[in-house]
Amino acid sequence: MITRREFLQLSGLSLAVMLTPEGYRLLKAKEVEPPYSPEIWLNLSEDNFLTVLINKSEMGQGVYTGLPQIVAEELDFSWDRVKPMPAPAGRRYVDPKWGVQLTGGSTSVRNMYEFLRYVGASMKEMLIRAVVKELGVSPDSIEAKGGYIYVGKRKYPYGRFAKTAGELPIPEEPKLKSEEEFIYIGRSLPRLDVPDKVNGRAEFGIDTFIEGMVYAVVERAPFGSRPKKVSAEEAKRIKGFLDVVPLKESVAVCGESLYACLKAREKLKVEWTRSPIEGWGDEDFEKFFLKKLQRKGRVARKDGRPEEVYRRARIKLEDTYILPYLYHATMEPMSCTAWVKEDECIVFAPVQAQTSALRRAKKVTGLPEERIKVFTTYLGGGFGRKSNVEFVEEALLLSKRLKRPVKLIYTREDDVSSGWYRPMSATQIRGSITEDGRVESFMFRIAVPSVFESAGRRVKMDPAAVEGVRNMFYEIPNIRVEWVRVDLPVPVWFWRSVGSTHNAFTVETFLDRLAYEVKKDPVEMRLELLETNPRAYRVVEYAAEVSGWGKGPGKGDAMGLAYHYSFGSHVAEVAEVTYRDGKLRVDRVVCVIDIGPMTVNPDLIVSQMESAIVMGLSAMLREKVSFSEGRVRSTNFDSYPLLRMDEAPEIEVHILNSEGPMGGVGEPGLPPVAPAVANALLWGYGMKINRLPLLS
Repeated sequence: MITRREFLQLSGLSLAVMLTPEGYRLLKAKEVEPPYSPEIWLNLSEDNFLTVLINKSEMGQGVYTGLPQIVAEELDFSWDRVKPMPAPAGRRYVDPKWGVQLTGGSTSVRNMYEFLRYVGASMKEMLIRAVVKELGVSPDSIEAKGGYIYVGKRKYPYGRFAKTAGELPIPEEPKLKSEEEFIYIGRSLPRLDVPDKVNGRAEFGIDTFIEGMVYAVVERAPFGSRPKKVSAEEAKRIKGFLDVVPLKESVAVCGESLYACLKAREKLKVEWTRSPIEGWGDEDFEKFFLKKLQRKGRVARKDGRPEEVYRRARIKLEDTYILPYLYHATMEPMSCTAWVKEDECIVFAPVQAQTSALRRAKKVTGLPEERIKVFTTYLGGGFGRKSNVEFVEEALLLSKRLKRPVKLIYTREDDVSSGWYRPMSATQIRGSITEDGRVESFMFRIAVPSVFESAGRRVKMDPAAVEGVRNMFYEIPNIRVEWVRVDLPVPVWFWRSVGSTHNAFTVETFLDRLAYEVKKDPVEMRLELLETNPRAYRVVEYAAEVSGWGKGPGKGDAMGLAYHYSFGSHVAEVAEVTYRDGKLRVDRVVCVIDIGPMTVNPDLIVSQMESAIVMGLSAMLREKVSFSEGRVRSTNFDSYPLLRMDEAPEIEVHILNSEGPMGGVGEPGLPPVAPAVANALLWGYGMKINRLPLLS
């Protein structure tokens, strides 16, 4: 990993290419800077090292490997001389399909794939033209391969021609490789971030140090409250105490050390305004959500005559599901180091949304964008939480007040209780099935807060609330999907796979309930419902085949299957479970993912499926944000337990490729695992699961 000091010393060829149609659209709209600019995208040094600037955040998913792999492929450069570096925040580094700099939605590779291929191919052509110009040879006599230029018997490193190449115009239509010519794409190349993480050089948000910086922690208000009166007399007696700063919904304590901040906060006395959920506990939240289900919601989808068909059906079921608020549980809690000067602002933070951080900095400081530098550190986990940059704004406000660099740190307890959870939800489902196993009707009423409104977007229909239901591929002739909006002062946010986390569970378990009612094989039923979608059909069929469906479980006592489409990818998972003497064990999970036509790095896909399965299992079995007296009762991992290593199942991942657009990888592996386990418990033990976590 290149350090910040090395970033400022970069020399050689710098290249920015906006060649995709969307890139040109952004250029014409002046949403991005011109295509040629210093320190953009690639830097080829004279000693023949390639630095690739990455506009996506590395939070463990492997973008510091997958994205440079695409560039190195088209450039035909030696992998052991490639270095990734985080791109600074700015319009030059926006996602060409989104127009903002953001890591989310399982889009990093699929949004940047074509763009980065053009970047690498353009650089290669510019190098060849530079050779022609410097050596006076014919282009036909030049071969560019493995980071070297071959002219007859002579061999030159790419870096030899970097300066000249950087002065040439960018090719309008660089030639891309055919798939048959690929040497890197499709291979499991070694991760470029691993060495620095092993030897301790990797810098996470909490590792940032600026000379003269001070520290800050924040005392959080009960949800829906604000600070009314603050007394800091006792806090001021703590050695190293600097200041108490009331913020909009909290109070910050600043000090010369983190210890001083924490001790001073203990002495702080704050009177809060009354919260609308004052005194509420878990039971109160559940009653509130269930009451919401008594109302009609906004219709997101309606096919056929579901109410009429359900009313006349002989075999029909109805159930209500309750799923809890979930904490993101990143290994690294929130932290940010900010330095607001009169004419400059510097931010170091583990963020997923650089554009948002930049906008917050402009708002707080009043400085123009060119005077603000936002550097992205490694993220010790993100899962969507670090696309919310309220912690960056807090650090900026404190630095502006103190006129010094400030490192804001959330303790684990601060992090758990700060909110921005996966929303709690209540879902009422009704469905009917014929005696021979044809699903006739499906009706959903989903009561859940809007994460999009939490993100500042006013919506009539929250996309996350109904995702995975409104767009499901099952050919059921009569469907109705409703969203009942829930407004509470508990902040909610995007959590890995967002609305698919709760909707996949309700859809897939209820499907099996219907199949169970008429003793229909659930795989056979799904295949019949997916006959018009070959990709989905193949994923379910292949998952059944490789897991040994129909032959009995090999590891556990019972098997269950679930399928879900999300973020452009189709995923089916089979879980094998054992339930004895009141103890549940998930023995094995077989995962099949269809990501479309191209696999950049198979190992990255496998690791993402494995991590998603473990995270999904953890949420299903153990995780729940609990409340008591209007406050969060879950304060650390003793009261918000996660899945333990000895509880992790054997995981087997299979990757399928097919025609169609490229799908995402970071999130689609999570939604099917919980319903697969629940379905195994249904078929093996007759257990009908309609609330989580299972082991609470």
